[in-house]
Amino acid sequence: MSPDILDGAMGSEIIKRGVKLPKHIWSAWANIAHPNLVKKIHQEFIEAGCHYITTNTFRTTTRSYKKVGLDSMKAQRVAMKSLNAAVEIASQAAKSKVQILGSIAPLEDCYMPDLYPGYKKAIDEYSTIGKALIDAGVDGLILETMNSISETIACLESIKKYCSLIWVSFNLKDSKHLQSGERLDLALNSIKKFHVDCVLINCNELDRTKEAMKVLVSNCSTRWGIYPNLGIGEPSPDGFINDYADDQDFLSVSKEALHLGASVLGGCCGSSPKHIGLLANL
Repeated sequence: MSPDILDGAMGSEIIKRGVKLPKHIWSAWANIAHPNLVKKIHQEFIEAGCHYITTNTFRTTTRSYKKVGLDSMKAQRVAMKSLNAAVEIASQAAKSKVQILGSIAPLEDCYMPDLYPGYKKAIDEYSTIGKALIDAGVDGLILETMNSISETIACLESIKKYCSLIWVSFNLKDSKHLQSGERLDLALNSIKKFHVDCVLINCNELDRTKEAMKVLVSNCSTRWGIYPNLGIGEPSPDGFINDYADDQDFLSVSKEALHLGASVLGGCCGSSPKHIGLLANL
C-alpha cells in the first residue's frame, strides 16, 4: 500500500520566505500578521501531494504569549485568536481535499524537557488546547516533538475525550532515547493504553531517524511513520538552518522506512513542498 503523506515544515518555510519570526510565539505570530503566507504554504504542500496538513498551532498557547509580556487574560485571548485563525487558514487551504491535524507541542521548549511544568499543569493546559482545536474544526490531533513520557501521557489523558483520531510523534536525544533520556521503547509501550492511530518520530536528523526506525518496528503495534529534520546537526530552536541534507539522502531514509513498513512519511524543519513532492512520487 502507498503511504499517507504528511506535509512539511511551516516555521522554516516562513523564515525562508523573508519573514523574521519573534521569540517565544514564533510562527504563531504569522497566523495574524501573515495569514495569506501561511495559507499559501499549506496550499503548496497540498499541491505537492500530501494527504494531511498540520495547523500552524505549535505555539498558539497562553503560556507562549505570556512570555512576550502580555498579562494572563490578554495572552489567553490573543492565543485563542491565533489558534482559531490557524485552523481557519488550514481549512481554507484544504477545501476538504486533505485532512487537517491540529498540532500540539510540548508546553515549553521541545529540546529542553527539564522545563516541563509538571503533570498537573500539563493536564489543565493540554485540555484547553485540545478542546479549542477540536471546537475550531480539525479532523484530528497530532502531538509533535514530544520529549518526555510524562508530558506525552498528560497530553493524551487530557485530549482523549475530545477526539478519536490522535497521532503521537517523539523527538529524540539519540536513536534509542527521548530528549528526556527515557528509552524510546518504553515511551512507545507507555502509550499503548491509549487509542493512538499512528506513532511517529519527528525533527530528528536523518541518521538518527534511520537508526530509530528499528525501535519503532520492534515496538509499535499500530501504524508508524517519520518526518525528519533536514538540517545537518542538532535542530535549531529558532528554526534557522544553515546546512541542509541532500535530497537523495532524505529519499534514501524515506525508502528504507517504507521497506520497514512505515505508513506515514513527511518532513519537519527544512522540508519544503519540493520534498513532499519527492515523497508523493516515490
